[in-house]
Amino acid sequence: MATKSSEESLIETEPMETSTGVDTSLLGKRKLEETDDQEDSDEEEVDGDEEEEEEEEGSDLYWEKDSFDGREYHPSDDSEYSDEDLQEKARYYNRTVIETKGFFESSGKLPLYTWSGIAVVSHRDLETKMYGGITGREFVGDMACECVEKHNRRNNKNVKFEHVLRANFDPGAKTKYYITFAARESDSPDAPLVEYQAKVVWSAGITYPIFCRPAPPPN
Repeated sequence: MATKSSEESLIETEPMETSTGVDTSLLGKRKLEETDDQEDSDEEEVDGDEEEEEEEEGSDLYWEKDSFDGREYHPSDDSEYSDEDLQEKARYYNRTVIETKGFFESSGKLPLYTWSGIAVVSHRDLETKMYGGITGREFVGDMACECVEKHNRRNNKNVKFEHVLRANFDPGAKTKYYITFAARESDSPDAPLVEYQAKVVWSAGITYPIFCRPAPPPN
């Protein structure tokens, strides 16, 4: 297997910030305390969400279909690097992406940069205003709301979006967003906050909901 040098692999695609993550996971459905702490991250080149099939986003054929289902991490699939620290971080990233199905949290164990695959949306990018005067947080929040609305219609639920906790993205012509958010499962203001996940595809200004679901218990 060909060996990549650390210089060849450190190709920055997005300026990212660095901070430690805050673990808010609990057993079962993950209830949350109100917090403004968000994770920033820098990540590196390794394989991300390589979906073999093209998602026909406008079709219900792919609604509630997770392309990560059935995928397993195999160290033999990893590229080899001359830098041992980089190799260890690349393996950790590959394993984490698959185990979390794209909804991983920022961590100092992740590589600094990413050449391809899924990256963390930094706190800076969440708070920066975009076109139309909305912030990145509002942008991903609006996409999560579309997933919630479709989830409620299809499953006769009453999930209420509250706020974005963090988001990851896989850039491209059809950019995939992996959004983790807080929600309530009833109209009651006393209902506990529960961690939810939404996956969407954004292309040419159009949002295509893929799924909305409670976050699974941590491994």
